[in-house]
Amino acid sequence: MLYEIISGLINIHKQNLIHCDLHDGNILNHNESKIYISDLGLCKPIKSFLKKYSIYGVVPFMAPEILRGKPYTPASDIYSFSMIMWEFTSGIPPFNNRAHGIQLSLDICEGERPEIIENTPQCYVDLMKRCWDENPLKRPSSEIVLNIIKEWIFLPYDRKIEDINEELKCNIMEFINAPIGHNNLTTESHPQACYTGRLLDFTSKKLNEILESKNSQASIKLNEMSLSEDLNEYKIEDLK
Repeated sequence: MLYEIISGLINIHKQNLIHCDLHDGNILNHNESKIYISDLGLCKPIKSFLKKYSIYGVVPFMAPEILRGKPYTPASDIYSFSMIMWEFTSGIPPFNNRAHGIQLSLDICEGERPEIIENTPQCYVDLMKRCWDENPLKRPSSEIVLNIIKEWIFLPYDRKIEDINEELKCNIMEFINAPIGHNNLTTESHPQACYTGRLLDFTSKKLNEILESKNSQASIKLNEMSLSEDLNEYKIEDLK
């Protein structure tokens, strides 16, 4: 299914478009054999995102730079794809136990991600983490993601496993033999969790103001600690 989803995303990106609202509710399964990406209402040419817009979407699937008011890019779709990857391992939507408001958005911008589910293959975890990297420039393209997933699925059938390098062989076998994950995550959603696209009740400006204020306070504390350490050194020198 991941292979089908990322293939569909490649088709969108090849048209110089971005989906902008990719989440589990927009993935349609037709007769358990064909996967479609739906709800392309926000799908627009990349150049049309040069201006800032109000924040619209499903918070757990939104990249931190989008929450902060930056333009949509193909990398922001890749971040959304990472949340779909995580949902495949957990069986529940990301951050279903949290209110999908400004606090969760702040936490996402500060690096919080869903916890890794036990028994998830390491190669899968590594790709997922690359896709949800805070820096959009460090996220792989949809083509790279497709090629990695293609190796996991199809390479064992195309070539003898003995002919594959050791690292890739381990990744393939780990992916094939991975047990079903078990987790202690709650399946009951928070009453303020929302998994349909909506206009959020806070702005990127407000979010940035809070983040900048927190960074300023942290910087002041570090300066105070440094000053305190310097004073202590002077006191020790004076005693000598």
